[in-house]
Amino acid sequence: MPQDDTKELAEGYTLVNDTQYSAGLFLLNRLQIRPGMHVLDVGCGPGNLTAHLAYLVGPNGSVVGIDPSAERIRLALTSHGHRPNLSFEEGIAEDLSRFDSARFDAVFVNSTLHWVRDQPAALCEFGRVLRPGGRLGISGGSGDFEAVHERIKAEVLGRAPYRDYPDESSLPRFLKRMEIEDLLDAAGFGEREIVVNSIVREAKDGEAMIDWLDTSSSGKTYGGIPLEMRPRAREEMKVEWAKVTTVEGIKMDMELLVTVAVMK
Repeated sequence: MPQDDTKELAEGYTLVNDTQYSAGLFLLNRLQIRPGMHVLDVGCGPGNLTAHLAYLVGPNGSVVGIDPSAERIRLALTSHGHRPNLSFEEGIAEDLSRFDSARFDAVFVNSTLHWVRDQPAALCEFGRVLRPGGRLGISGGSGDFEAVHERIKAEVLGRAPYRDYPDESSLPRFLKRMEIEDLLDAAGFGEREIVVNSIVREAKDGEAMIDWLDTSSSGKTYGGIPLEMRPRAREEMKVEWAKVTTVEGIKMDMELLVTVAVMK
């Protein structure tokens, strides 16, 4: 389980993950999931989109959701574990060795790859478990675009004393389009399409925006700083968010890179 994830963060995610859910639907529309397909959802979280995938593939298909967070898998099993064509397991993207090669028709990776530590290994695993002609779908933040939340996080965590607690594992690694292309080539993918999904994340104030970031990142908003320092860092982040808050609240532009690639 991610070190910072908690029961409260996992449960909170189901209340504020509308941005990730909408992004996942955008990806699904391009991935062409059909009845009878066998699908792997990597980074399934509490399983809302995974359950939707199970509905799309129908009784003759199957969906497996994996996530490194025991808390989020627990929620997924509680909410959706009764479906016969749907299962959930703890697991990481870099190690899918529990699954046979060429097992799946599609691999779905929504709002997840930027948290994966070894992204090249993950892409190779996605390719291995896909059948020839199987489709990989990835949606996540673009390394070609810096959203306001990343700028604010970097600015606050770069101050003393927070900068004395660097933790690369807590930082998302948003890929640029060229980097995604290189990883797809190295993992054996052929035909692919990459588009930009431009969205606007809205929140009433900095408090609400930070709550979304905390639950979305399994508590990684604060990098490696000790727990006792996090309330102070949160207050400093709220000050920065206040600078971009209007009478209408916060409207933050984001760009997601959405990739669909076919395994050779």
